Amino acid sequence: MKILLVGSGGREHALALKLLASQIPVELFAAPGSDAIAELGTCLPLEGEDVLGLTSWCVEQRPDLVVIGPEVPLVAGLGDALRAQGLTVFGHDAATARLEGSKAFAKAFMQRHGIPCAASATFTDLLAAEAAVLAWPHGFPIVLKADGLAAGKGVVLATSQKEALDTLRAFMGGQFGAASRTVVLEEPLVGMELSLHVLVDVDQEHARYVILPACQDHKRIFEGDHGPNTGGMGAFGPLPFLRPEDVERMRIDLVEPTVRGCQQDGLTARGVFFLGVMWTATGPKLLEYNVRFGDPETQVLMQLLEEDLPLLLTEIAAGRLSRNEVQIKDGCAITVVLAAEHYPEGAKKGVPINLGGADLTIIHAGTRRQDGRWITNGGRVLNLVARAENLGTARLKIETALPQVSWPGMQVRRDIGLKALTHAMAGKTVQDAW
Repeated sequence: MKILLVGSGGREHALALKLLASQIPVELFAAPGSDAIAELGTCLPLEGEDVLGLTSWCVEQRPDLVVIGPEVPLVAGLGDALRAQGLTVFGHDAATARLEGSKAFAKAFMQRHGIPCAASATFTDLLAAEAAVLAWPHGFPIVLKADGLAAGKGVVLATSQKEALDTLRAFMGGQFGAASRTVVLEEPLVGMELSLHVLVDVDQEHARYVILPACQDHKRIFEGDHGPNTGGMGAFGPLPFLRPEDVERMRIDLVEPTVRGCQQDGLTARGVFFLGVMWTATGPKLLEYNVRFGDPETQVLMQLLEEDLPLLLTEIAAGRLSRNEVQIKDGCAITVVLAAEHYPEGAKKGVPINLGGADLTIIHAGTRRQDGRWITNGGRVLNLVARAENLGTARLKIETALPQVSWPGMQVRRDIGLKALTHAMAGKTVQDAW
């Protein structure tokens, strides 16, 4: 089976490993891939946003399946272009990808379809937005979101009126170009945050989906959830205190209306929805939609998924998903991100990495091969991944392996999953104060 994987990060390395674990022979291509992915297949000199170049390659090579990892190619319409050529694509079309590509579009979708979410208002005029901040009825802090994709930097939690106004003026003044000319103001939601991935095969004739185990990401750079936000310093799943009835409530309150909403709005969905969820005192509320697998959640989910991934993704891409559940391994999986010095403000590159003899799955996110050894080449450099019978044992596996992987200036959080483990051991549920 010839597969093209679009992307280059840790998510794509984890997907590549799972694709190659198939029972059927897989010939893997990646665009642009990475030095680590090059050890698994053939990397192409094409960026994910190069819709024309990738379409030309696919027309000539006719891969059996294309898997689009990042959001930018999806928003740019890569899926549309490839499907127009009769190719089988796991990844939404541009219309559906707007659920991540436009915060304003997503909020209007949530409100239109009765999906519980934060109170919000959308603005394209600076004076009107400033007036809204001055008269904001929900108090501070206030969340300001750039409408479009801003490389994960377009969300600010402003703790004062001055910070909110300064952020607003920077955004609408073009800090992120066209992506921040429209701004969404939101009330902050308080509670326990989790990541819910749903595999979806939806069009006007049918609506099928599978909910994957809920994960929890850790965004702050330092232990105890201190310091600036990052792309994610680690994740684990499933949550040990999340009960079947809690998952069922998210299905009814969030997933079902999303799927129905897609049908009512004429949106075709063939890929994954990654729902950012805040479980508040009144129940689950939707923070945002992502239209692709999360990173680092993918590293966890690929450890838990007991399925032949090429066959599963092909079912979805071809509109043939016929089941409402997939096989999941017992236990818990965890991933811990090893980050470069100066991340997230920057990243010290070119530092040699000591990989030692860690007896765990190692995912390459930001590395490069030079003179026969691995060096740092990004902010989030490596992911250590482990699976065990429970979260405590999985954490212990990571802790045991950590001394085997290092480089000068490496940053790592050793408390990934600790708060959830403590919560569960105290007999608390998702309903209890987090």
